[in-house]
Amino acid sequence: MFAQFSVTIRLCVVLSLLASTNVANALGFEIGDSKEKLGLKYDLQLTDHGTGRVTVNLTIDDPGKLKPLQSVWLVIPAESGTGYVDLSIELAKHNTDGQLRVRAHLKKELAERAQLQLRTLTNPRTGQAEPLSWFYYVIPLKEYLEPKPRSGGTSK
Repeated sequence: MFAQFSVTIRLCVVLSLLASTNVANALGFEIGDSKEKLGLKYDLQLTDHGTGRVTVNLTIDDPGKLKPLQSVWLVIPAESGTGYVDLSIELAKHNTDGQLRVRAHLKKELAERAQLQLRTLTNPRTGQAEPLSWFYYVIPLKEYLEPKPRSGGTSK
């Protein structure tokens, strides 16, 4: 009887471990391909309000090889460059007229380090889902910020 109870306990432990493995425990891999190679079509607009804050509007017309797009995250890497992040948050997605839209409002100093990550569970190279893996395409917001005016010099 004790042996049967022991087997039952072991089985429950194994099943609970298997049930706890999900995307949160998976490994994320950055996709280094260009948006053209991925067939990704999007428009990113960054509005500087002149108050030290900016609004980011991303419209995705076609996720290309990232289809099905799982989520869009706003990620702000740590200033130290250690690989840690100061903020990582999933943005709410809205489907309008066949387009996927996300929006974020943040301080301009954070936007200089921020990136949007388009995440999928499908490997864009094979088109197949891989167990315990997810893939992400990075859009750095710094590229969309207007350059700061130089102080003490003349502009051309």
